[in-house]
Amino acid sequence: MSIFSSNKDTRDTPAAPAYVPPAPAPNPVASHATPSSSNYTNIADGTTIDGQIKIEGDVKIEGIVKGTVTSKGRVIISTSGKVDGDIICQNADISGHVTGKLKIADILILKGNAVVDGDINTGKLMMENGVKFNGNCSMGAPVPQPAAAPQPAPKPVNTVQTSA
Repeated sequence: MSIFSSNKDTRDTPAAPAYVPPAPAPNPVASHATPSSSNYTNIADGTTIDGQIKIEGDVKIEGIVKGTVTSKGRVIISTSGKVDGDIICQNADISGHVTGKLKIADILILKGNAVVDGDINTGKLMMENGVKFNGNCSMGAPVPQPAAAPQPAPKPVNTVQTSA
């Protein structure tokens, strides 16, 4: 076979595989951005609930809730959402207004327009610029309450008996 041969190799050659970029690493904050698709409840803008809410899954509040919100999942309060009461849950993303105590077991994310008037107890806290927070915050393990200062024992009174 010469260099300038007209015979072409007609065997099929497999095409090079297309480049597939690697999947991005999971972002722990992004995973809290939207509620999971299972057991998801939405309280729409324009809705007012006066009473206690207990829910097994995630809840997004765009309206007004007057009372305690308890969830085994995530509580999301949008910019139009308002809660006048305590929030007790696993995770929370807050962009709206909360007046009450927050007891968040894992991660609390306070976004730019959030207003929180009340104490916070959470495992982890993430706060963006622009958040307004008035209250006390404790993170991690519950803070032990200091024991009351012991009261000094009263001095014994010596009673002297006299015989007459």
